[in-house]
Amino acid sequence: MNEETFRFQVDRITHESPRVKTFRLRPGQAGMPFRFSPGQHMGVRPSDPADTEGGSDQRWRHFSLSSSPSDHDFLEITVLRQGTVSDRIHSLSEGDWVEVTRPVGEFVLDDAVGYGPVFFGGGIGIAPIRSMVRYCLDQGLGEALTLFASFSTPEEALFEDELKKWGDQTPGVSVWVTCTGVQARQDDRSGPSHPWDRAYLEERIERPLERVYYLCAPRGLMDTVESHLASMGVPEERVQRERW
Repeated sequence: MNEETFRFQVDRITHESPRVKTFRLRPGQAGMPFRFSPGQHMGVRPSDPADTEGGSDQRWRHFSLSSSPSDHDFLEITVLRQGTVSDRIHSLSEGDWVEVTRPVGEFVLDDAVGYGPVFFGGGIGIAPIRSMVRYCLDQGLGEALTLFASFSTPEEALFEDELKKWGDQTPGVSVWVTCTGVQARQDDRSGPSHPWDRAYLEERIERPLERVYYLCAPRGLMDTVESHLASMGVPEERVQRERW
């Protein structure tokens, strides 16, 4: 990767679930070297600050930023452990260093949110959605904000306390959390079930044709949501999507 890189120090590590951690990263003494838009991602790899010969592991992986651009002193990434680079990042301790690239990506929040944004986050796809929601709340964007979050089990749910706080204590914010494995057991079905059908969405999305939509989840779930939104008359240009 032939591009400018920057060193950040791991300031805090939060265990979100058995396989997911959030890493708070702070820049060196020179301060934050770049800005980013909510929804973007950046290349990350573990680094030794004493390594000046390029001898550290050269493998990069991109992770979505899960913090708000309004947080000027730090960045956060939320990492699912599922491969060599993420394994190494999960092994980091507070005080260790990483190298990062400038954030990139076209799945970004637009300040023109109409009546208000509607977010869909599935599994680790909630990471960039969290960045967007935090920024909306920081900037007071829209009259209403609706968030749908989906996880396989309660144990795998991410940012649970934060989601609950948004839904319970923030005026104009509605949060709907689904755990599909639990739903499947309740419905006595052998396979996973998901309640995000058209009736479910219509009941919970106020003034749907005046909203903008941001979707980040596994492909099958996002295809289903996009189909329901289209059947509700939502124009395609009002829907942004990031599949993983």
